[in-house]
Amino acid sequence: MAEAPMVDEAPAELTWGSFNVFAYTPSMPGIAYRVLHHLLGEQKPGGLCQTTEVEIAEALKVHRSQAGRGLLHLGLARMVNRKTKGLYQLNHMLSGFRTPAEHKAAIDGMAEEDWLDVEDYQERYDQALARHEEEVRLRTLERKHGKVPTAPGVADLSAARRRGRR
Repeated sequence: MAEAPMVDEAPAELTWGSFNVFAYTPSMPGIAYRVLHHLLGEQKPGGLCQTTEVEIAEALKVHRSQAGRGLLHLGLARMVNRKTKGLYQLNHMLSGFRTPAEHKAAIDGMAEEDWLDVEDYQERYDQALARHEEEVRLRTLERKHGKVPTAPGVADLSAARRRGRR
């Protein structure tokens, strides 16, 4: 059997990823998974994705609010972080890299709370979702009735506003 001739091509930008982390993925709305799959296909080495909610919505043929909802849940699950408007960072455990060494170095530099392959991942996501829903409930009450006292364990809304949207 003849061997195929060697072709001197530049290596693909993304040649390495370790995706066993998906075994730990929490139960989220379906749009979150669609947005995640879109971002995985759009990422640059290291997991940077330069796109907007509008562009994601157009690619997925959904309303912009649906794309935003998917990004919200991915953020609560620590799978995607909004860096600036139009720039998102995939968690390094999901990101593609040029080499296994780059991937390992990125994961080794992560804070433990950002790890996705942990047994209590679903509980972490559920707690983040509950905190978010409580913050939304309190903001709604504040808009309707003025200043509302913050419930124990819920972040101060004025601090959340200064932090900005993730």
